[in-house]
Amino acid sequence: GYGAAPDLKNDCKIDWISHFTNDTKTLSDKVKTLAFPDSTTLTSVALAEAQAELVYGRDDAMPVVVVVTDGQPMSHERTLAAANRLKEKARVIWVPVGYYAPYDLVEELASLPKKENMV
Repeated sequence: GYGAAPDLKNDCKIDWISHFTNDTKTLSDKVKTLAFPDSTTLTSVALAEAQAELVYGRDDAMPVVVVVTDGQPMSHERTLAAANRLKEKARVIWVPVGYYAPYDLVEELASLPKKENMV
């Protein structure tokens, strides 16, 4: 077989800070205390995790996923596929941050209309 699946937190440095919440003040305070992870950019995995989280959303709400990224994804192809799957379920807004952010890729991946889904 392929062996055990990777541990997202320890192996991939992917960690959920919060699941769905209306307590934005507490979440904002928590985010302010986070350290920069300084690791690889597994965007495809993050997008898949976000899509899996959508099952916990309200039935009467339009799902929106905001993706903040500061670097090129490890796999362009897997990120493109994951983004397209996610766009079938939710509006995806991209926020590229910093000099190394994948601005061209973000434009390719953003939901339509692109100008409204890129910050």
